[in-house]
Amino acid sequence: MPPGREPPGEYRAIRRIQKACTNCSLLPALINRGNTEPLPSSPSIDSRLAASPDRSSPPMNKSPRHQQTSLNASTSTSSDAHPRTNSYRTLPPPHIVSSLVDIYFARVQNQPYCFFHEGNFRQRFAGGHLPDHLKFAVLAAALRFSDDPYYGSAKREATAMYASQSWKLLLSSWFETESDPDIHICQTITLLSIIDYTAGRRHPAWLKIGMAIRVAQDLCFMMEPDLSLTYADQEERRRVFWSIYILDKLCSCSRARPSAIADAHCRVQLPCDEITFRNGACKKMPTLDQLLSPQDVVTEHPGSLALVVLTASILGRLNSRLPPWDSKSDFATIYTALLQLETQFDMGRNISDSLEEDCIQDGAVDMQLAGPLIFYHAIFQTCQCLLYHPFLLYQQLQRKDLKAPPSFLNRALQTSREHARATSQLVRDARSLGCSIFYSFIGYCITVAGGVHALFLNDRDASISQEARDCLQLDILFLVEFSQYWKCGIDMCGILRAVTERSLSPSSLFTGSPNSEGWDADELECLWASVDYNNMTHALKSSNTSPINFSLTPPDYSRVFNTIMSDQASFDSYRYISSSAIPLNEQSPNPSLGFEGLSPFTSYFGGAPMDFGA
Repeated sequence: MPPGREPPGEYRAIRRIQKACTNCSLLPALINRGNTEPLPSSPSIDSRLAASPDRSSPPMNKSPRHQQTSLNASTSTSSDAHPRTNSYRTLPPPHIVSSLVDIYFARVQNQPYCFFHEGNFRQRFAGGHLPDHLKFAVLAAALRFSDDPYYGSAKREATAMYASQSWKLLLSSWFETESDPDIHICQTITLLSIIDYTAGRRHPAWLKIGMAIRVAQDLCFMMEPDLSLTYADQEERRRVFWSIYILDKLCSCSRARPSAIADAHCRVQLPCDEITFRNGACKKMPTLDQLLSPQDVVTEHPGSLALVVLTASILGRLNSRLPPWDSKSDFATIYTALLQLETQFDMGRNISDSLEEDCIQDGAVDMQLAGPLIFYHAIFQTCQCLLYHPFLLYQQLQRKDLKAPPSFLNRALQTSREHARATSQLVRDARSLGCSIFYSFIGYCITVAGGVHALFLNDRDASISQEARDCLQLDILFLVEFSQYWKCGIDMCGILRAVTERSLSPSSLFTGSPNSEGWDADELECLWASVDYNNMTHALKSSNTSPINFSLTPPDYSRVFNTIMSDQASFDSYRYISSSAIPLNEQSPNPSLGFEGLSPFTSYFGGAPMDFGA
């Protein structure tokens, strides 16, 4: 924050917070413990991926911005001997750093989070103006997509060590000196929270997400930035805030995981389009309230990243105390918002046409342009899948002891199936154009869609059943490859396999007993796992506490899929962890406060008695 600018009084307590956190040794120790534990290696997964066909990273974009001078003039090759663990506590050789920064902007930036203006970042990195904790965080975020032989088979270990070193450096430079936070601290914490969350370290991840939100609020990122900053720096601050907002909404797609940022507090304008940002130009954009308001008609396309924010906002509004067919319920409001979004921004358009028209640079797909476009379409379809999901509607009816009109249920089942199919086809079509879309949350979108397909495998209509099989096959193939970059992918495959083998169907959900006694706890938790992001990002346990292991290699896919579609395999030995069975220290800190109902995801579909926004 520029000198002399005082933040509003309501956000002016960070120094006291820092002192309190410094005096309390538990917070840094707790978070640091989560970062110092190396990521567990998985021989079964590693051997499976080693047996997979070569899937090297696609060539990075050849647009002029990717042809910039390297961060270091070194022309060394990447054939260095595999370094020992201790070397991961220091930055790698300059040419490795340069390669990872290139990978970051090709594979991580705008997919969907945007934390940097690329030109300014490269210039400041080369000039030594970025803190080491941020450098380590960027390298840790990019490393999973690198094929550089420098790391050999130790990418997971190196990622964990880089993230750990980043956190240690941040603590020493911020907490110990009691200095004021800046944008670099906010960027580092958020990057590390994503790494922790997707690696299954839930407690450090949630602590970091909360810290990132509070630091961003203290820096007034939810308001318009200081006009004395350059346009590029102003927009970078907006994008950092909106990236934290998106992360907050996405991670709340779970039970007892409340969103922390209220839409009403977001007074900063939405991010502008990517080309304007790259050029460092100024562009007036609407706020989130304006874009959501049915009275304010937006005549110009706001840009892909702005629509990611909008769809994430809708995803976070899944809460209601009224039955979904009631015109006054939030179900109706969300449906209207999605309908408006589809109409106003042509959400039904084929993704291939949009990519070819808007995202081709120098003959190749520019993923910084394509990433947000693909992602907001995926979130839009996922919102529809969740809104009409057969199991979630069933849960709401059971909690409220209601009987839905048959016409509503028939339409809901059809709509959920249509949007699940659209999600599967979206990924297929984007990949057919060479798009690398292995960003973390896309796995959730595919698993939700796959869970819906699994419910229609035994439909009496042969065409519906066959379509479900075809789409589920696409989804599992994608998740197998996805697991090469994100270890939660193998658990997502396992969740879909579990739903499939139980031969569950929407008709059995709504024509059975009016209470849930007809379903055993394992079946209910299996269905919950297919929609709960927290379940998907943490290794599920079997009865003997060993991690679930599925040998799902692409060459063996036909055999595995045939097994999934048969009744021979049994999945009963695996137990999906119920929130009621999780130890207290892994649940809400104080269930008596009603935290189970604080998640919008839970309150809408669980029928919680809390009325948000009232």
